[in-house]
Amino acid sequence: MKSMTGFAQGRFHFKHFSLFISFKSYNNRYLEVSFKGSGISAAVEAMIRDMMKDKLQRGKVEVVFDLFHQGPGQWQVTLNTPLLEDILKRLAPLQEKYGRQGGLPLDALLKLPMVLRLDHDPERLGARDLAALRRVAARVFSAFLASRAQEGAGIQRDLLAGIALIEERIRVLRAGEKECERDAFENYRKKIAKFLKDLPVDEKRIVQEAAISADRSSIAEEANRLQTHARRLKRLLLDRGAATRGKEADFLSQEMLRETHTIAAKTGSLDIHQQILLIRREIEKIRQQVQNVE
Repeated sequence: MKSMTGFAQGRFHFKHFSLFISFKSYNNRYLEVSFKGSGISAAVEAMIRDMMKDKLQRGKVEVVFDLFHQGPGQWQVTLNTPLLEDILKRLAPLQEKYGRQGGLPLDALLKLPMVLRLDHDPERLGARDLAALRRVAARVFSAFLASRAQEGAGIQRDLLAGIALIEERIRVLRAGEKECERDAFENYRKKIAKFLKDLPVDEKRIVQEAAISADRSSIAEEANRLQTHARRLKRLLLDRGAATRGKEADFLSQEMLRETHTIAAKTGSLDIHQQILLIRREIEKIRQQVQNVE
């Protein structure tokens, strides 16, 4: 099981360039990948997407890829000479009027917009450098996947513990099913006796109606479905072949919650209501945690 939350980063230094790369992911309904950084190019983006293929199914992933060129010939330095000459020409009258105080030092002139520009082309790297980039990017991506798997293992332990508690509560519910039916049967007979008092009644008809009332109050079917959903959820969490579990686990937890509402509506037993409240508490915990499962 993998969580949708993960993080890994690395900084690497080579002969002619250095690289900072990071992967960060959050919860998301679908897989959404965004890129930013000075080294992002079509080739780099394609390389990273190829790494992610069949490895990620859900989550919002942010990739930072900062590439800093250091070798000769890697940077394109552009000096806008005509603009610089025009600025100096316009400053000349002020310099004549106020002396040296009216001029600007060269470093200040170079900071003016559009005077000096530094560019580099990430596509300018050679085949050997690209192979080195691919190796270190794959290393950081593997660490990123490991962080998602580590957090996912912790979530799985918590979910299985919650399901074990729910299964224990369901066993208590099922043990009290017959008692609830008997209580419903006797309560119906007492109500009939209270209203009819000394009037002649058909005992057989009373028993029949009491049995129908008890059947309507039976929680056996709902408890059985609740137990089935819990077992199915447990199998899903333990299935190593499942690529994604989060959506199905969320659906099953909603179905389990629906069954508890039906059980609570069908019976007035305080003991059963207490068990239902405990079961709902665990289901709500499960629902919150599966939101983070891929």
